[in-house]
Amino acid sequence: MLTRSQVAPLRLIAARLGLPELEQVALQAGVTETFRLTVKYHDGRHPDQVATAVKHQSKAVPSLNVVYRRVNGDALTLEQPLDLERFRAMIATLKKIGYDRLDDDKTIDWVNADVWLVERAASAFHHDVIIAPATASGIYADIVALVTSSMREAVRAIAS
Repeated sequence: MLTRSQVAPLRLIAARLGLPELEQVALQAGVTETFRLTVKYHDGRHPDQVATAVKHQSKAVPSLNVVYRRVNGDALTLEQPLDLERFRAMIATLKKIGYDRLDDDKTIDWVNADVWLVERAASAFHHDVIIAPATASGIYADIVALVTSSMREAVRAIAS
């Protein structure tokens, strides 16, 4: 059974990698929309990862920054542009399916599951949901499929 307090270890992944909270990123001047996916692998077969997409007013293309936490604790950072239309379509779909009001998936087996922390922030708005992608069903499976198809770069695992 998953409890809301279990969001803390997922947020700690980003903190250990030296990344600011997504709310802080969204409040930066010129930022119009942000999205973050934090992936925690339960068995350590891949390094934990944090992918942050940011859309700035002054830039035509959103940026995607994927940071992996290596076994030795060092960070491996990959930066790349993100297709604007894919990003906009993903955010619009998240809004349409009710992501912004969705609670965490309460059926997650925390011990034996890879877990995602899916976050969206814009200005003073912030929302996050915890999902186990391998066992997600219903709207949670829809979110997993949407993120996987819209932000392939964010879900790409690397070797430990």
